[in-house]
Amino acid sequence: MSKQKKGYLTLVDGSLVAQRDVKLTAKQSCFIQALVSKDEEGKPISLSDAYRQCYDTKNMNPATIHTKASLLANQDKIRTRRSALEQQMVDKSLLSTHSRLSFILERLELEALGQGADSNSASRVRALELLGKLADQGGSLFQERIATEDTRDSTTISEDLQQRIHALLGSKSS
Repeated sequence: MSKQKKGYLTLVDGSLVAQRDVKLTAKQSCFIQALVSKDEEGKPISLSDAYRQCYDTKNMNPATIHTKASLLANQDKIRTRRSALEQQMVDKSLLSTHSRLSFILERLELEALGQGADSNSASRVRALELLGKLADQGGSLFQERIATEDTRDSTTISEDLQQRIHALLGSKSS
């Protein structure tokens, strides 16, 4: 007889919870999925709206819906599963961002080496510039500096500032 591995959920804090201990009904699973999703505008869905999506609320008043949704959301098994799903979404997002950055770097390197489809000297220089700006850990190999030069001596600057201050204060006291 072979032993089957039990499924585990890894929580955000790193602890493991056996999935067999977290049995959910279809409506509870629907509620959790609604809570971790976003609306059309990209905003999180409220507890009450998630409850309305998954349960029959035709004969309930808004206060009752809110109370039931809050009680449901605070159950340990619901919080555990929701935390696990949210962590999965974060991990997936980080992986997606990393793969997108890798793709961009790969394409820029190809262009910088002149292996792009429409490669020319201007595009190669621009690719090298962008690669310099996308250095490891988000830093940049280049620093843009803007320098302004004032040829006046400190006495002239001081007199100019005093005249400006006097003009400003003089116009306020009128």
